Amino acid sequence: MKAPLFHPGQEVICTNDDFTMLLVQNPNIQTPKRGPIYTVRDVYDTHNGFGITLHQINNAAVAPGFPEANFHESRFSLVPPLEEVDISAAIEESVTA
Repeated sequence: MKAPLFHPGQEVICTNDDFTMLLVQNPNIQTPKRGPIYTVRDVYDTHNGFGITLHQINNAAVAPGFPEANFHESRFSLVPPLEEVDISAAIEESVTA
């Protein structure tokens, strides 16, 4: 079996925030948006692969008696560590642009 892409504590960004089908099932669910940085709270092994919950979004009380809504890991990407960003190249690009 394939390992999950993420683990609790990692910072991720949402790359696909089209949760239309999920919101049709329950319009009260809070969903992640593109742009903000989120922190993985937990990872779930589901019948469709791995899902994650986020510290910044809590849907535990949305559907009492059911597991908390989680979001498929394929909708997210890791936030690269700051030290991997080449600051001098970024400055040079902005100066020459």
